[in-house]
Amino acid sequence: MSTLEKKPETTTPPTAVKIPSAVDPTSFSVDPAHVGEISAAALFGACSGYATKKLAKTGGLIVGLGFMSIQALVYADILKVNWPKIEKWTVSRLDADGDGKLTHKDFQFGAGRFVHLLTTDMPSAAGFTAAFWIGFRYG
Repeated sequence: MSTLEKKPETTTPPTAVKIPSAVDPTSFSVDPAHVGEISAAALFGACSGYATKKLAKTGGLIVGLGFMSIQALVYADILKVNWPKIEKWTVSRLDADGDGKLTHKDFQFGAGRFVHLLTTDMPSAAGFTAAFWIGFRYG
């Protein structure tokens, strides 16, 4: 071969660049059974959160329409409603901390009890709970 002759060009793939990771994947093991439990819990959590939000919206719609209907009857002087008595009865049923008022603490307590009910005997309660709130948020 003379110096003027060209060698055929061969394309070689670029070498992979190793990016250092903060977590060494060989430092821990993930048993496939545990991954399945976590993913099942997450799936059930997301679906439960989504369904809970839809039920809450439907419940709000029903209560709102009922209230508007009652108020229309009150306005037309067909019905008389003792709202202070209804408020007292409602607060007595929903007041979880017993202070006589509905506050954010009562709703936090109720939400905690609801999630605890759903995660009983669940293999990955943390995965379920995180996915529940994601399903509830984006549902």
